[in-house]
Amino acid sequence: MSRGRMSLKKIEDLKSDKAFRWPDLIVYGVIALIIAAIFLSVFLTRNRDSFQGIRAYVAGRAVFEYDFESGKASVLSAAEGEVEVIDGSPLKVRINVDNGYNIFEIDADKRSVKMVEADCVKRDCIYTPAITDNNGIIYCSPHGVRIEPFDFNALNQYIPM
Repeated sequence: MSRGRMSLKKIEDLKSDKAFRWPDLIVYGVIALIIAAIFLSVFLTRNRDSFQGIRAYVAGRAVFEYDFESGKASVLSAAEGEVEVIDGSPLKVRINVDNGYNIFEIDADKRSVKMVEADCVKRDCIYTPAITDNNGIIYCSPHGVRIEPFDFNALNQYIPM
C-alpha cells in the first residue's frame, strides 16, 4: 500500500461513525444555553422606568435639560450662548461648539429625542436610533456632545458599538 492512501478498514470505520456522539450533543446544548442566558440577561435587565426627560452634555458638562412631565426646556446657566432652543413641534435644540454644531429634535408627543443635523465629518450621531426610553444614548464624538435620559446609568447598560 502506498503512502497517502487509506486502508479499506479505515474507510469502513469512517462510514460507520455517527455524525454526532452524545458528548458532542451535550457540549452543543450547554453552549446554546449559555448564549440564550446572555441574550435574556441583556434584554430582561433593561431599565423599564418611565422616560422622564433628557440631559445634553458638551465635553462632560451639562448644558441643556428637557423634562417630559412638565414640558419644560432649560438651558443651563453655564451654557448660555452655547445652546439655542428653536420653538416648534417638534422642539429643536442647537448646540454650538468650537468646531461646529449639532441639532436635535425633542418630540414631546412620542417622548423621543433624535439627532437630526451635525456638521462633523462622518455624522454618525444622525444615524443613531432615537432615544425613547431610559436605555438609549446619542453621542457625537467629534463635538463631544452626548444626550442621555435622566435615569441613564452607563454602568448598568449594554451599548452596542
